[in-house]
Formats: sequence, structure tokens, C-alpha cells
Amino acid sequence: MINFLAYALLGCLLGTITGLTPGLHVNTIALIGLSLYPRLPLSPIEFSAAMVGMAVTHTFLDFIPSIYLGVPEEETALAVLPTHQLLLQGRAIEAVKLTAYGSLLGLFFALLLLIPSLYIIPVVYEGLRSFIVYILLIAVAALILREREKNKIVVAAAIVFLSGSLGILMFKQKILSTTEVLFPVFVGMYGLSNIIYSLRSKQSTMLPQDEYIEIEVDRKMLSSSFLGALGGLMVGILPAMSPSQVGVLMYELMGSNIRSFILSVSAINTSDAIYSFVSLYTINNPRSGVATMIGKVLEIDYNTLMLLVGVMCVTAFIATILHVKIGRLAINLVERVNYRRLSVFSMILVLVLVYGITGFYGLYMSLLATSIGLLPIFSGVSRTHCMGVLIIPTTLYFLGISL
Repeated sequence: MINFLAYALLGCLLGTITGLTPGLHVNTIALIGLSLYPRLPLSPIEFSAAMVGMAVTHTFLDFIPSIYLGVPEEETALAVLPTHQLLLQGRAIEAVKLTAYGSLLGLFFALLLLIPSLYIIPVVYEGLRSFIVYILLIAVAALILREREKNKIVVAAAIVFLSGSLGILMFKQKILSTTEVLFPVFVGMYGLSNIIYSLRSKQSTMLPQDEYIEIEVDRKMLSSSFLGALGGLMVGILPAMSPSQVGVLMYELMGSNIRSFILSVSAINTSDAIYSFVSLYTINNPRSGVATMIGKVLEIDYNTLMLLVGVMCVTAFIATILHVKIGRLAINLVERVNYRRLSVFSMILVLVLVYGITGFYGLYMSLLATSIGLLPIFSGVSRTHCMGVLIIPTTLYFLGISL
């Protein structure tokens, strides 16, 4: 048992590095780990414990770049604007605590639903497959019509169309892998666009950060996190669905309550880590890159699943502490830096990372995505319409239209 704890802690360290480093996706490290595995003196279960620890820790720590730099990954893209807004209001620690609570409560509710999900996922998996396209179309239509004003509805529909066209291009191109191309697209659409817009502000100093904001665990927090856990279950059940796409459905339920929305997105992100392994066990269909890698080295039975769930619980507790501690340290750094300079530094860092990881083609995709990401900001419509980049290709896939 001490062995598993040691490898879980190693996973925590790796997850902290991937979570805090924009563009360094947990799947990349998992793929490297899989390639090195035959040369490592590790049993399959020890290797799996380290990978699981990394995956869970990553779901906590990857919100830090979104909060302080406005740089998202696919899983945190929808939360980047609300969390970054709290930073600009001097409430960064609230964003840190909300994402920590949301992730931890998402894991808690996922554990409560764990045994039922063992029976629900196999039954519902095939049954819902034929309805996914209608669920997506209804969600998109509801989001567009939510704008109410005729001009904004037209703009929202145009943004869905443009982002969907970019999504089709993203999946048709052969230069980058699907995992690689997601980074420049989401960083451009939600990160660079946010940074460019913030540079228009004449404000060079950030509001003083209130480090003593307390978050009460109330009924609203519990219900938002529970909805997020159900969203994570949906990701585990529905083929080709991602946390971001389910996040769009959550946005429709949460509306303009950004705190509830942050909690739900955080809960989806972490609960999905559990359900990806449940899907591997029940329907032999892993729903994450890490679960896919583990499935190649380890046969998952019930006892193994429970052991990995135990590793998740331990690492989630450690990740919560790390998340809040690092979030507090980041406040001290941010308060000392000129905000405009921080924005320029963030933009240069992002462009360097995009080029370093994906080359000139990644820069091209990122600039295309940035131009689309600026449209909702300047037109005053919701940025969730940009999720057409995933929803339109997924809808075409289920309609049988090849990309």
C-alpha cells in the first residue's frame, strides 16, 4: 500500500507540472510514460497509480493558468472568462477556492454515483447514442435564442457557424494530431482573444486582491457541484462528448450565475476523471487519454477499479491543498506586476508555447481562433457560442457526414 501512495505522490508532482504549464497536456505525459513503461521497473498497477494521480491533480491545477493568465485548455476554456473576471475584481482567491471546491465536490458526488454508474453506463450507452445529435442541436438553439435581441441572435448564429467551420478544418487537417491542434485553437479562441481585449484597457495596475474571502458550503454550491458530477457522467456515457460540450449544457442551466457555473465546470472536469475509468471497466471504452494508456498495460477488474478510485481520493485531497496554496502564492506575484505587462508577457508566452509545440501551422490555427474569439467580446454576445468548434463537427459525425 505504501508503494501505491508513493507512486500516487509522483503522479501529484507530474499533475502539478502539467496543470501549471500551458500547453503541456496530461495526455502528452501519459503517452511519453507509456513509451517508457517497458524500460521502467514498475508493475502495471504501480504505473497506473502514478498516471491516475497525475490525471486527477491536473484537473485541479489546470485552473491556475486560466485564473491568472487567462490561458485555458479545452477542459477549462468555458471557465476562463468568469475566473479571470474575478481576478480583475480583486477576488482571485475566490476563483481559486471555487474551482477547488467544485473539483473536490465533483469527485465526492462521483463517488456517491460510482456504484449506480457501473449499471447505468452500459445500459444508457447505446440507448442515448441516437439522440446525441438532437441534444446538441437543442442546446445550441437554446443558447442562440437566449440572446433575445434579433441582431445578437444573428451574430450568435454566425459565430456558431464560423467556429464550427474552424472545427471542421481542425479535424480534417493532417499536420497535427487531434490532441495537438486543440491547444492552439482553444488558447486562441479563449486565451489570446481575452488577453488582446484586456490590453485595450487603460488600467495598468490590478485592484488589490482580497485574500480573506471565505466560501460557505451551502445548498447552491452542493447542487451546482452535483449537476457538474452528472455532467461528468454524461461525458462518460455519451460517445464523442467532451467536458467542454457538456459545459455548454451546464451554461444553459446556470445562466449568468458565474459562481455556480465555475463550480459546475470544475466538477465536470474532475468527475470525468473517475467516469473515464468506469467506462473502461464497464464498456471497454476509455473516455480519456490517460484511461486509454492504462487500458493498454492493465486489465481493469472491479478490485483494480476500486484501488484506482482510492488513489484518486488520496490525490484529490493533496491536490486541493496544492491548488489553494499555489493560488495564494500566485496572488503575491500578480500584485507586484504591472497588469498590462503581465498581459503582454502572457501573450508572448502563449505564442512561444504554441510555436514550440505545434509549429507555424499551430500559430496559423491559433490566429484564426483568436479572430473568432474576439467576435463575441466586441459584439456583446456569450462566448459559449464559440463551442461550435466542437459541437458542429460532433453533430456532423452523428449525422453520418464524414469530415
